[in-house]
Amino acid sequence: MSKEEQVEKILQTPSLEMSLTNVLEGSFFEKGDWPSKTWWEEYGVKELNGLIEKALKENPTIQAVKERIAFAKNKAVIAGSELYPLIYFNGNDEWQRLSKNGLYRAFNPNLNINANLVNFNFSYSYELDFWGKYHNLYYAALGKEKAAIAETAQAELIISTALATAYFALRTNLIRKELYEKLYLVRLEYYQLQEKMRKSALYGKLTPLFSEEAVFEAEKWLYSIEQEVAMNQHLVNILVGQGPDIPLLLNEPLSPLAKKLSTPTNISAELLIRRPDLMAQTWRMDALAHEVGAAKANFWPNFNLVGLLGLESLPWSRLFQWASSTFDILPAFTLPVYTAGAIGANVDVKKAEFYEAVYSYNDLILKSFQEVADLLAVGRSVFGEKEKQEQIVEVADERYQLYFLREEKGLDNALTTYTAIEELLQKKLENIVLLFQQYMVSISLTRSLGGGYLHE
Repeated sequence: MSKEEQVEKILQTPSLEMSLTNVLEGSFFEKGDWPSKTWWEEYGVKELNGLIEKALKENPTIQAVKERIAFAKNKAVIAGSELYPLIYFNGNDEWQRLSKNGLYRAFNPNLNINANLVNFNFSYSYELDFWGKYHNLYYAALGKEKAAIAETAQAELIISTALATAYFALRTNLIRKELYEKLYLVRLEYYQLQEKMRKSALYGKLTPLFSEEAVFEAEKWLYSIEQEVAMNQHLVNILVGQGPDIPLLLNEPLSPLAKKLSTPTNISAELLIRRPDLMAQTWRMDALAHEVGAAKANFWPNFNLVGLLGLESLPWSRLFQWASSTFDILPAFTLPVYTAGAIGANVDVKKAEFYEAVYSYNDLILKSFQEVADLLAVGRSVFGEKEKQEQIVEVADERYQLYFLREEKGLDNALTTYTAIEELLQKKLENIVLLFQQYMVSISLTRSLGGGYLHE
């Protein structure tokens, strides 16, 4: 296909200038570089570093995808072999009884009845690629090999980002579990205090019932968070490439993220070569374009050279004499005259496959830029919410401290203090959820920017 045909239906690269300008004018994004190839090390968590490094070596999905590279590479070698003459060595020793009335002895009556024909030769075949059929098939195979390499990088990116997300989900859920346990104890003590007051005729039966219901609700939350923690552990182990019940020794504290996310400013210009999924689709399109060229070559004559060079003799004793040498060459060509439209239909099939790949590429590039734009908007929102939630937690903690001091001085009762600490725990739970959302935005933005991949 001509270059014009290949690009005429490809969308122009979208612009993200407005989205970038909006977030950089705020206080939660700053200009920075593209993610590094080992982007996970920027979080400073040695446990996560070890898990991802192990996953990149042992995850079955990554190992399976890597085999596609070997497959595609060898398919390219096979396609490339068609560009050269193919030479084979043949050797045989044919033992036979010659018929007295047969063809051989009719012309050579002195031949022995029992004879053997010894044959050593090199046979060769070569199809002259005047119309570029095999060159196109070779370049198509190379394109598929490069697509497989990019697909492997995409698989590694998906697994590593999924593992990082699962790891931080596990760490934040472990913190949530601790907070839920504290909340349960607070509600239990609150209920027990009300029960004492009811028995002392200071409360009716209705008020402690509400508190008891709140205790049951807290117990339900504990069951739920234990399930989430277990599922997080299973997912982390599976992504690493090990059994779900392998113990995970997690001792590092969960640190807050930086106050600002960094983002490159040349996203529109470089996102194509930074995302392995986009480059894989580009190489698929390139391969299909060459397959169209190979299909078109079938309209033209096919030129072949076939022959052999070797030795042939009835007795072994004369096999290596010059008189036993034999040589044969058979030039041939074939020209399609009438194929009932098969060749043209095959070209149209290849073109349809190519344009299907083009439209898939257009869809992918639009979704890729949408993903980045969405994450920029979500990041600004989540980081803003997290900043305000930290202020809310500080105020709730200050309020609890005041209630606690008032209780010590006899100005308030313990019920008020329990209410204040429960509100503080609820605010902390919201805060830890927002921390996880910050990690998710950061990891997702890394994935949408290619995770350190760069096509050269």
